[in-house]
Amino acid sequence: MQILFFLTPEDLEQWFEENHQAAAELWVGYYKKGSGKTAISWQQSVAIAICYGWIDGIRKSLDTESYTNRFTPRRKNSIWSVVNIKTAEEMILQQRMKPAGLAAFEQRKEEKSGIYSFEQQHVALPDEYIAVFNNYPNARNYFFNTETPSYRKTAIHWVMSAKQSATQLKRLQILINCSEQGLKIPLLRRG
Repeated sequence: MQILFFLTPEDLEQWFEENHQAAAELWVGYYKKGSGKTAISWQQSVAIAICYGWIDGIRKSLDTESYTNRFTPRRKNSIWSVVNIKTAEEMILQQRMKPAGLAAFEQRKEEKSGIYSFEQQHVALPDEYIAVFNNYPNARNYFFNTETPSYRKTAIHWVMSAKQSATQLKRLQILINCSEQGLKIPLLRRG
């Protein structure tokens, strides 16, 4: 893995201009704020990558002063976050979008846009599901009083995103069982 630190947005733009069609990936290095070293910011690099039809992905810490992010060409059916859609629209308005970026943006599917759980409208458990939760006071207390709001939102979205009510009920029972044990649902556990 070769990591490149770019001093200016123009340097990164030049790399993309020369390599965006042939390269399979790019690892961009960044310096943390307290390091005293300068390089482009993550936000700048994402905007430039979107212009060329690329997307950021894996982030890794390098040391106490720096980290890296992997960029790859966006796949045809990839998910577009609300933030990346907005960035692409801004790049189009500023006439910075390149043909490859515009093609990727125009190929996006509406059903694969803005679907991450944190981007969803408020999703709540229906009253009948809360009634099931109420049969398990320890689980209810853990989930609604101990867990963070962001975890609750994601877990509820996971339960409610199932298309069939039988699957929703299965997921609800998994959520209740995990909450009884003071655990997150398997999907959201670390390690």
